[in-house]
Amino acid sequence: MFANISPEHIAVMIPIVAVLGTFAVVIVAVIVEGRKKDLVHKERLFALEKGLPLPEPPDKETKPVHATRRAWGLVWLGLGLALTIALALNPDSAHVKAWGFALIPLFIGIGLVVASVLDKREFEQRKLEQETHGPVGPPAV
Repeated sequence: MFANISPEHIAVMIPIVAVLGTFAVVIVAVIVEGRKKDLVHKERLFALEKGLPLPEPPDKETKPVHATRRAWGLVWLGLGLALTIALALNPDSAHVKAWGFALIPLFIGIGLVVASVLDKREFEQRKLEQETHGPVGPPAV
């Protein structure tokens, strides 16, 4: 079915599909978030109609900073490693000269993973201090 498509047509279709896919993801995210809010609203209206106490809004769990940094660090690290290997192994002379640019996302990933480890250490230390000495104010900057 797709065997008759020329590389020029594929090259034109890739950005079109990427843009449409991005819009589709955004639209689905907005719809899902709207439905969640609608369900919470209906639940509150139902409680008011029945004379029940209003339900407490659910607590949103927030991830510590180190978890988010670790995740993004691993993504950048994988991207940089894949680009470095792909460009270093490519025999084309233009790619051989450009493989050093692939080190940029690699080192961004390494930096984020290291920052994640340091943040986790600080988070656990602060948590231990709060358990032993009670609540402490925000860390000094």
